[in-house]
Amino acid sequence: MRTRNVFVMRSIYLFTFLLLSFITATSCSQSKKVEIEPVAIIDTVEVEKNLLFGFDLDEYEVYYDTVKKGWTWNDLFAAFKVNQYTVNTTAERLKDSLIGLKYIIAGKPFMTFKAKSDTSKIPAYLVYEPDAFSYISFDFKNDSVGIRKEYRPIKIHEKMVSGVIEKNSNLSVEMGKNFDSYMMTASLTDAIEGVYAWSVDFFKLQVGDKFVVVYDEKSVDGKPYSVDNIKYVWFEHANQGLYAFNYTDSTGEVSGFYDHLGNEMKRPFLMSPLKFSRISSSFNMNRLHPIYKTRRPHLGTDYAAPTGTPILATADGTISRASRSRGNGIYVKIRHNSTYDTQYLHMSKIANGIREGVRVKQGDVIGYVGSTGAATGPHVCYRFWKNGKQINHRAEKFPKSEPMKEEVKPLYLKHISPLKERLEAEIQKLTNTTELGPEV
Repeated sequence: MRTRNVFVMRSIYLFTFLLLSFITATSCSQSKKVEIEPVAIIDTVEVEKNLLFGFDLDEYEVYYDTVKKGWTWNDLFAAFKVNQYTVNTTAERLKDSLIGLKYIIAGKPFMTFKAKSDTSKIPAYLVYEPDAFSYISFDFKNDSVGIRKEYRPIKIHEKMVSGVIEKNSNLSVEMGKNFDSYMMTASLTDAIEGVYAWSVDFFKLQVGDKFVVVYDEKSVDGKPYSVDNIKYVWFEHANQGLYAFNYTDSTGEVSGFYDHLGNEMKRPFLMSPLKFSRISSSFNMNRLHPIYKTRRPHLGTDYAAPTGTPILATADGTISRASRSRGNGIYVKIRHNSTYDTQYLHMSKIANGIREGVRVKQGDVIGYVGSTGAATGPHVCYRFWKNGKQINHRAEKFPKSEPMKEEVKPLYLKHISPLKERLEAEIQKLTNTTELGPEV
């Protein structure tokens, strides 16, 4: 208690002393004029550097060029005046798994950087762009060339695209009207054809067919380059609208594309054994053979495509033949079940591992397009058997897949309800535009 009182008394004495000192100082200075000098306020502006691949363009001279046909590492490094040993060791280091660059490609861009303060004419850095989302920088300042691979940030945004198939057109052409890049056109076209590979024959599209697709788009530096995944889509073919929603339940057991009723989009057979091709000859019981010049049945469908195009198994099955004959050329035949068989003729070669008795899944590559046997050009003749008789697969009505489990369906229907409404709003816009017709 005493200690506390002493502390309080000392505090009072200290406060009194400070107060008296302040009063004394104030009274002594009443006759003096106190002037306050103005403080100059200097605006500070943060100057944003003009950077390219981390180099300040105000400090470096940049030379832009592209790799020419036939170039090697010697050509690319020519401006840096390095010896052959350095070129060779740098090329070997580039093959490392961290970089993964075995050679340069004609048409790809590169840049050299030389400091403006450097009086020599030899640049110090090089940047090579092998693709849209990465670049490799080379530092030639030291005896050993510094190599660094950098990745541009990839952004994913949800997008919607719609269109109508016009006369003498197809899905790829109409899709291309929405993009400047062929890469995006091909990527999205391929993705849509993948969703409807079991239910739409894209070789038989009609004028007026429509599509609306919602997807996640990958972009680098604001430029789209790929489709991350299709979220939901609607495709109208021959006045029949087909919905498809990408859905996975909480257990992961139900996963894939399903229609608006919960039926799986996947079917037993793909509509075509090739992804990108055209029908050069249809199933015909009285075709004039292009080689033998006689009329005879053509019991298959010819899909023309460049040599080497992958040929896909249209359904799960077991390889029953992987051989060669005079008319068929190199071919593969698959037994799918007790009812169906398929055959793929005129291959350039059979895929690795494909032989009699091997089990394959739908979409597996079984061979490559060629023109072996009785063929006038590269194509695959796709033949289809039902109960031992060859039929036109494009006219066959295949059984549907098993429906979604009943216990999952309520959650699925609730999930797709707002998505379906969004599609229907866009469908209505397409329909109204089609009815109005083109502007004159």
